[in-house]
Amino acid sequence: MVPTYDERENVGPLIRELLSMAMGDEMHVWVADDGSPDGTAAAVREAMAAFPGRVDLLERPEKGGRGAAVIAAFKRGLADPFHYDYLFEMDADFSHHPREIGKFLRALKTHDMVIGSRYVPGGGTSEWGVVRAALSWLANKYVALVAGIPVKDTTSGYRGYRRAVLEATDFDRIRIKGYAVHGETAYQAWINGFQLVEVPIHFHNRRRAASKLTFEEIYMALVNFAALRFRYGFRPRVREVPPEPV
Repeated sequence: MVPTYDERENVGPLIRELLSMAMGDEMHVWVADDGSPDGTAAAVREAMAAFPGRVDLLERPEKGGRGAAVIAAFKRGLADPFHYDYLFEMDADFSHHPREIGKFLRALKTHDMVIGSRYVPGGGTSEWGVVRAALSWLANKYVALVAGIPVKDTTSGYRGYRRAVLEATDFDRIRIKGYAVHGETAYQAWINGFQLVEVPIHFHNRRRAASKLTFEEIYMALVNFAALRFRYGFRPRVREVPPEPV
């Protein structure tokens, strides 16, 4: 699942690189585009023609935020008759690199949800200013403090999920539709008793200016994170393991 807004230059090369990986026809790329005025949707349709049956486009009428786009794509993906075993989300601009997906798949063999982390050994960032790096680090420390989730990079948008995690996620309860949605989806997975793990990634800064968060978005995110324990519970549930077939 790749959310896009004005990513015409990047989305085609990203799709080609993803589909060139050694996974046969088992990997599909779905792009959720928020009405990009630069022709991103047209670039995706070109990829659909080049890779029939392996690329899909979810066109949304207007810019509604990264989180809302991913949620819409996940809902549609879960309903797809292909019945995907694993679902991923990543940025379109190569700040999340496709070469990392192999380590996600290896981790998904023993865990339910995998987060690409900048803050575990081996992870990192490049071309970030001091202020942005500090704000990101502080935001993740804040989420860990108020929500108690044992993840160092809760705000990362590079993730892999086993299907069961997303089937158990109550998307309609998520109140924030921007980047802060990552904290809430991770909290739901954790409180539902799924096993989370982080793998190191190197985040490359966007080649063009990133969208700036408004004060209202930051305020609502801080309030929402502080309320997660009260909305969903304080302790992870114990998941029942189904008995082995006789």
